[in-house]
Formats: sequence, structure tokens, C-alpha cells
Amino acid sequence: MDTNDPLERAVRPRERGEIWTDEQFRAAREHDLTERTTPVLRAVLAVLGCLLLALLLTSGKVVEIAERQEFGDARDLNLAVAEGIDRAANFLSLNRPYDALRDLRDANNGRSETVAVVTTTIPATTTTTTTTVPAANDSSSEATTTTTAAPATTTVPAGRVVTDDAPLRVYVAGDSQATYLGQAIASESGVRSLEVELDDRISTGLARPDYFDWPAQWTNQMVELDPEVVVLFIGANDHQDMVDAAGQRLIEGSEAWRDEWRARLIAALDILTTDNRIVYWVTQPPMRDGALDAGVRVINEVAEEVLAERSEVTAIDIWDLFGGDGAYQGRLAGPDGNTITARISDGVHLSRPAASWVADLVFAELDVRFTFPP
Repeated sequence: MDTNDPLERAVRPRERGEIWTDEQFRAAREHDLTERTTPVLRAVLAVLGCLLLALLLTSGKVVEIAERQEFGDARDLNLAVAEGIDRAANFLSLNRPYDALRDLRDANNGRSETVAVVTTTIPATTTTTTTTVPAANDSSSEATTTTTAAPATTTVPAGRVVTDDAPLRVYVAGDSQATYLGQAIASESGVRSLEVELDDRISTGLARPDYFDWPAQWTNQMVELDPEVVVLFIGANDHQDMVDAAGQRLIEGSEAWRDEWRARLIAALDILTTDNRIVYWVTQPPMRDGALDAGVRVINEVAEEVLAERSEVTAIDIWDLFGGDGAYQGRLAGPDGNTITARISDGVHLSRPAASWVADLVFAELDVRFTFPP
């Protein structure tokens, strides 16, 4: 037979291999499945082990995330679990590297454990005694008038001339909304002779001093940095219940909640406006989520009431700019008429172009008060 002939090879009888029994086939199949499954199982266990190790290494961060959640049963459960993980990590000393890095980060950010005490003096009641010459038909010879002293009014000084040798000291603070705004303001530092300090803290506000105490932070920063201008962009995270000094839980949006948040804002502004500082309060924009939108409306309403009595605080009202009562707008015409993406995908934060637009509004106010180099 010619083995080189393709036709011959095609019709040549083939050798038959070993014929397996059913038992042999099943055994071979199980062995093959075991060989395939074992590496996958080992990989899954390795991934789970790495995740568990990462959880223990960053247990402090897990506790922080649980603490920032809104008050309620879910937060209590998550916090209990997180604290249990943190205790286990402490016992094994696995969270030491993260704690050391966090302490280093806090030191670089200028955080301090020392909190200055600010005392607010309530004006006392003044009693004035006036002696009056009696009239012919008046038998009284003395009248006592009781008056209440009016609270002191902060005088906003006229803006100075800003120079390269004496730049304007600006402090931008708030939650994550303040990040892009602060960066946009800082980007003009070389043009306008600004010295900008950005203090942005994710998921913070006035509602949860147990998570991050802004009044204490501002007390320290006003002493350490001594800014001339303060720009605040904060409030979006305050759409949640609060606990007052007596431990009473206040339902978000209720009258008691409004009164408490109003008092906290007033106390914060009292700290920030010391030494005749000028404060700019950036209002909240409309939000895509209906519940959050209703929450920031309350924030804007209460803030407007407070600012109406504070001549040293100017509102940078961006509500109508980004849709107002009409509707949330993710894209809109910018200051130059070109359409911009105004919000990022979460429907909460301003985009960089939108934040730059807000920064221009801040600069317009600064131009009224200060003289910048040409």
C-alpha cells in the first residue's frame, strides 16, 4: 500500500484504541473535573483571603464609613460589625500601618487635636432709671424703662489693594462639592495674587459633628491661617436626621430640625466672621434625586433666613443658574453660550466647568471689595 497516496490513507483501516468501560469513563471525568476545579477553588479562597486581609488592614476606614451613615438601625448594625472588625484588627495589630498613614495624612492636612473654645456672649438686659419732672396732673416722679441691648453688628472693612507681595488670603471649605470649586479658585492664584487654602472633607456637614466637627476645625483654622476671605460650599450631606446636645433625635426637615441647623449655622458663621472676615456662602444647586433635592431646598431656605441678618456674609446663589425650580439640568449653556456638562454622573456634584463658572461668580464679588493688580 502506497502510504503517500491520500486516497490509500483515507480508506486504510484505522487502529482501534482501548475501549473504556462506563466506570473507567466516569472515573476519568471526575479526575478531570477535580483537576479543573481545584485551581479555581484555590483562586477564590486566595481572593477572599486578600479581601479579608485588606478589611483588617483598613478597619479604621471601615468604621469611618459606617459612622458617616445616616442615623438608624442600618447604621447601628453596620457600625457594630465595623467596630468588631476593628477590634479584631487591633488585637492582631494589622491596622497599625493604616493608622500611621492616617495620622501622617492628618498632620500634613494641618488637623489638630487641640480645639479652641469660642464663647458667645448674649447681650444682657439693661435697666435705665429716668427721673421725670411731674406734670400738673401727674403724681409720678420717677419712671423705670427696661430695654434690651441690640446685638453687636460686625463691620465689614473696605477691601484693600492686593499685591504680589501681599496676596489675598482665601480659605475654601466644605464637603466634596468644595473640591472642584476650591481648585478653580486656586487656579487663578498667579493671576489675581491669591493665597488659597482648600479644606474639603468628603461626606461632612453641620448635621454630624460626631463624624467631623467643622466648628472645631474652623476655630483652629481661623487662628492658624488667618484668612481674609472664607468661601463655604457645604450642606448637601445635611439631608439627614440630627441629634441635639440633649441626645434628642431630630427628624430631618421638622421645625425642631430647622431650629437646630439654624443655630449650628449661626454658630459657625460667628466663628468664621471673627476679625472682620468676609464670608461667601455658596447655595446648593438643584439635585437629580427628588428626596435630596427637597433636602437641599430646606438648607437653602434656612441659610437664606440666617444670611439676611449677616451683612458680613454674602450668598453666591447658584440655584437658578443650574435649573432652579424648573428642573435639574445636567447640561446647560455656560457663560459663553456653549453647552457644558454641568453635573457629574451622580447627579449631585458640579463638574469642573460648572465649578469654574461658580468661581467666576466668587471673583466678581471679590472684584467689588478688593483691588487686584492689573
